[in-house]
Amino acid sequence: MTVSRRRIEDFLDLDLKHAAKALYKPPLIELARRWRPWLAHTRFIGVTGSAGKTTTKDLLHAALARRHRTVKSADSNNQLYNVAKTLLSVGPRTQFCVQEVGLNKPGVIPEMAELLRPHVGIVTIVGTDHLSHFLSREAIAAEKGRLIERLEPSGIAVLNADDPLVAAMARRTSASVVTFGFGPDADFRGEVREVRYPARLTLEVRHRGGTTRIDSRLYGEHHAISVLAAFAAAVSVGADAEEAAAGIATCEPMLGRLSVHPTQSGATFIRDDFKAPAWSLGAALKFMAEAEANRKIVVLGTLSDRSESSRRVYRDAVTEALGAADQVAIVGDSAPERARRLQDAGPGRLHGFATVREAAEWLRSIAEAGDLVLLKGSLADHLARIALSFDREVGCWRRRCGRGVFCDRCRLLARPADP
Repeated sequence: MTVSRRRIEDFLDLDLKHAAKALYKPPLIELARRWRPWLAHTRFIGVTGSAGKTTTKDLLHAALARRHRTVKSADSNNQLYNVAKTLLSVGPRTQFCVQEVGLNKPGVIPEMAELLRPHVGIVTIVGTDHLSHFLSREAIAAEKGRLIERLEPSGIAVLNADDPLVAAMARRTSASVVTFGFGPDADFRGEVREVRYPARLTLEVRHRGGTTRIDSRLYGEHHAISVLAAFAAAVSVGADAEEAAAGIATCEPMLGRLSVHPTQSGATFIRDDFKAPAWSLGAALKFMAEAEANRKIVVLGTLSDRSESSRRVYRDAVTEALGAADQVAIVGDSAPERARRLQDAGPGRLHGFATVREAAEWLRSIAEAGDLVLLKGSLADHLARIALSFDREVGCWRRRCGRGVFCDRCRLLARPADP
């Protein structure tokens, strides 16, 4: 009865917080709308895209903050209410404000762009997140491009030249256009110099000002898009190239975006557990395939935004994961059956667990020093509990959790809870 009562209290706590936000969100947004005209000396920068928004935002903030008064949005907070909160943190002497702009349904970006009124717009890449709402990548690009349409003629659009859907947004604005990418036509052209784990991502960027080396603290080649976007934007608004590179080099990986979690056992976890759209899986598995480690293990949770049938998506994911790792585990209600059905893909190397707790127990029983373990899932899976259970007490092993926070930051982690 005690556990049941606690669960009721937890969910009531969530409901009360949601109710409180519903009450104070509208007046706070209105207050931000009235405050925005007073910030005439601040240059506002909006960052959108299907991946890399938060990392780009943080890298750009670091690049600018070395010399300028700069404010940024918190964490991955990227909806209208979050834009309002950021605006209210900006003072008249703030020189730059960097705000992440997200997308969860049609029509939200114009409203945020109207409130933010950005001078600079950055688009990283267009994927298939929220495909159920938009039905095609073209429709997703059309919505994200609304941020670029909002730029004034004196503004700057910073666009990914390697993504045709992003590059095409140049036709939707009268602002100046700056491009980044790896192709020969990009204004900021990157070349990866180092990327194989345990090495960090190192880039060399050719631009009009010369060539700049960026020794980032990030892992994975796909993060090069964020590094290039942040560097291109910083230099385009007047930052010194070497100072911008030095600022970028101070940023550690965002939690849950290929962030490193060492354990006392000697096994190291790579946490890519913030979100897991099916289209993004390849980048994390490429990182694992190229990494140097005694043994590699991949744990897959729920894959979202699937453009094909669930059976085919998981079959392809398992096949690709087995090509990148020595052992693969899939976690979820249907995982044991899926693993049995796909055993031919990797006899003795593929494992299915219905719960995160079962996967954690299995992994603790086989883990060895020198193992590299990728956790690929979303906040809905809470796979982080696997890594955390190696060095601390985890009491909460719920299958379903309505809390959209990392388990590391949750006060319920050590509290015993029924599955």
